[in-house]
Order: sequence, then C-alpha cells, then structure tokens
Amino acid sequence: MTSIYSKQRAFLTTDYLTQLITLMKQKGFDPELVLANTQLTEQIMQQNTRISPMQYHTVVENALALSQDPLLGIKHGQGLNIASHGFLGFAAMAADDLNQALSLAIRYARTRTLLADIRFHKEDDSAVVQINRLASMPSTFPFVVENIISSFIGVARYLMNQQDEMSAIVKLNYSPQVPASEYERLLGVPVLFDQPHNQVCFPEYLLEVPVSTANATSRGLAESECEKLLIELDQGQDLVIQIRNQLEKMKAFPTLPNMATAMNSSPRTINRQLAQLNTTYQHILDEVRREKAIDLLTYSNINVEQIASQLGYNDPSNFGRAFRRWLGKSPRAFRKDL
Repeated sequence: MTSIYSKQRAFLTTDYLTQLITLMKQKGFDPELVLANTQLTEQIMQQNTRISPMQYHTVVENALALSQDPLLGIKHGQGLNIASHGFLGFAAMAADDLNQALSLAIRYARTRTLLADIRFHKEDDSAVVQINRLASMPSTFPFVVENIISSFIGVARYLMNQQDEMSAIVKLNYSPQVPASEYERLLGVPVLFDQPHNQVCFPEYLLEVPVSTANATSRGLAESECEKLLIELDQGQDLVIQIRNQLEKMKAFPTLPNMATAMNSSPRTINRQLAQLNTTYQHILDEVRREKAIDLLTYSNINVEQIASQLGYNDPSNFGRAFRRWLGKSPRAFRKDL
C-alpha cells in the first residue's frame, strides 16, 4: 500500500509558509531561524516544492516561539489575498454567488491543505464552515484553524465587497491565549471560546449575495485545474481521510488489525505511517467518536446509553469518562447546557 506520508513523498505545498516567512522577515526575524531543524532553506521554499507535515509543524512552532505572538495565525491569514489560494481562489472569485464560491472552496480545499478537514452545513438560519484536525499537530492546530478562519473571512469580505463589518460569529474549541477582545479586534467579528467545534457561522441569506467578479468561463478553467490537482492527490490519498472514510463505511469502530485488513495493509504499516504525522489510530478513533458524540447529543433525542453503544462503548461509564476528557463535562451536562 503506497502512502502519501512516506518520507520520500511530502505533500504540503510551501505557498502559505513562504508568505509566513515574509511576514516574519517584516517583523525582523532571520528566515534561517524560522526554518531551523527542517532541512529547508529560503531558496527551497521559493521553488514551490512540497514538504512534510512535520516540517510544516516545525516552521510554525519556530515562528510562534520567535514572535511570541499567539495571534500569528490570524495575522498570517489576513495577509493572504484571494490570489494566494491559487486556482481555488480564482474559482471562488469567478463564482456566481457566495454559495457557489463556498461550495467550490470546500470541494477543492484539499488542493491547498491536508492539515484540516473543512466541511460545510446549514444549521437553523446559519451557514456553518467547520474545521476538523487531520494531519496538523495538536500544538500548532490553533494556528492552522485561525489561519484558515481569518483567510476565509477576508476572502468572503472581498467577494461580497464588505470590507468593514461582516455578519459572522467565530467559534473555537479551545481557550483564548490573550484577551478575547484581541481576537475580535483582528477578525472584526464576535468570537466564542471553549465551543464543541471550530467554526465560522454566518447568516444563511448571505449565501445569495452575488460575486461582482463572476465569470463562468474563468470559473470553468479554474475548476478544471483544481480537478487535476484532486486526481493527483487521490492517487496517494491522505491516509487519515482513508481511515475516516472506512470508519464511515463500516459504521463501526474496529480494532487496528481489523482496520488494516479492511484497507489491505498491516497494523505495523499503518502505525509507521501515522507516526510520521505524530498521530495514532487511537487518536483518529477518538476524534471521530468525539465529533459523532457531539452531533448525536446536539441533534438527536436518543439517550446517552444508546449513544455510547453507537460509538462502540460496551459500558456507558467508559463513554462518560472519555467525553469528560474531551470537553471537561459529562454528556448529560453537555446536552443540558445546549
């Protein structure tokens, strides 16, 4: 089984990190310090090569340590314009309305990053963009989330010609590193912390706002290029996404040996490939269980014991302990707080 995660097959483009290095240079930091312990140089970065998740993680960790700025992800995202997102950006810019632009952005997000799984759904009268962790490391995932969110808000403002205020709410599933007002000042929208998911929520009516730069011909050309990139990626499909898709198909939470059999691989191979991302099969199971538990508690009326059973827990008390570890409260308390 060929893995996209092999050391010989790095898969993240350097586009965004090149712009992060430019930002750090503007702050007075030597690129060599930002790239320390990665075997990368500024010249290599400018060649639009591909790097591994661990190299990306190390560059971000270096930048955060040097700048001592916990909001660096937001500031970096704000420095990205629509052209920074390549053909994905051009496709969104040529869309008819925000709904189409958003659909294109979600469909082709994997052509720009495999660090996060970006999803879209409608909830009551809101349109919700949700960001789940894939290959990014836990310590740098807030940077990734804030980078994506600030870039998304900036692009949405551009497409809708709303350069100042925008009706949206940002939800983050962690605590603020600086006063919450600093996040809101930079993003220009309310920010809620310690939420179940990382999301950008905006009124559903905004989906109908037309894009002033709409152009069907340009959109078709950009989509064609994005499709080519997706085919290239799918030839060595992201292992974490493969496992998540397999879990969804099986509607169960199998042991690693059973999952390896289903994927025509071996436990040792899967463990080795996931270790390159500083993650494990158990962590993926926990992430999927966490997401499904939150959805079932939020959107269904089935009791906690039934939810525990659906998530593969023979003993509901084990589910309760896991849920407290994830969100700091019991499943019943979470449902009551809703």
